Amino acid sequence: MNTNTQELTEIYDFEVVDAFGKWCKVYNDGNHFIGSIAIHHTGKHKNKYKLTDEIRYFDNLYIIACKNGLTHTALYDFLKNGMLNEFPLMQDVDNFVEKHIQRKIHNFYARIKRFTRKAHLNKWNKFVTITYDDKKHTAESFKRKLKKCLSNLHCRRGWNYMGVFEYAPETQRLHFHALMYIPNGQMVGEVVERKDYSTAQKKMQTTLINTFFEKKFGRNDFEDLSAEDLKFGHALEYLTKYLHKTNEKIVYSRGIPTELSMYIANTDIATEFEDFVLKFVLFDDCIDSDCVYTPYEPPQYEQSSLELCCV
Repeated sequence: MNTNTQELTEIYDFEVVDAFGKWCKVYNDGNHFIGSIAIHHTGKHKNKYKLTDEIRYFDNLYIIACKNGLTHTALYDFLKNGMLNEFPLMQDVDNFVEKHIQRKIHNFYARIKRFTRKAHLNKWNKFVTITYDDKKHTAESFKRKLKKCLSNLHCRRGWNYMGVFEYAPETQRLHFHALMYIPNGQMVGEVVERKDYSTAQKKMQTTLINTFFEKKFGRNDFEDLSAEDLKFGHALEYLTKYLHKTNEKIVYSRGIPTELSMYIANTDIATEFEDFVLKFVLFDDCIDSDCVYTPYEPPQYEQSSLELCCV
């Protein structure tokens, strides 16, 4: 056992690496399960940047720039001019703007990586789009009430979800797009087929409308989603596209893992490679799906009690 392994053993109080395998952090990159030796990091994460008035103002400007589609030189000039207008005595503004553009880009791709790994590691069976009816909500009340509703459905009926709010470019109407896992027997309302005319696509279309969400919020589509659809379809690409355009925060239900901590036998490793650290490509059948997909299965409820979900 080398020195590094001895140090890990002292931290974990068991052998991290032995003759038969190793304890790993395991995630799914969309094609394979990938493992790396689990290392326990002591100490708390420290924020590199103290949140000052300048950084707060920069972050607000950056959101505006993203929504207006600014990139490269146009982005840099917009941010620099905005900072100088608000803080005319600011020194070394060029370095400030460059450094914090890199911070925002790094944070964005970290969010995309986390979002993608969660999507491929967990189980989903619906791709959902929800928009609001002007007679029922404003954009602000729609966002607040829908998040509360989904949180209650997660706690009471075991729904898992991860999605993003987005303003449609043409109409500026707020939508919510999400991957969802709805346990068997835990659907609220009814899902019915409905045909109508799509003004965006300029043709008739068939959608699966959930009557509960239609009554509470407005138009929606609860499309069935299989593991193959997620892997080879466009659902994930569709969601990450909106993250690129709007820089919106991702809405997650609690308890959706990004990675697993588990013992991997040497015979389960297909190959290894270097990606800043040593990583292992695992055989597809080495991890039982029941080990990965363990969503909460709540007790059955009567439909009459479901109105509480949107309180």
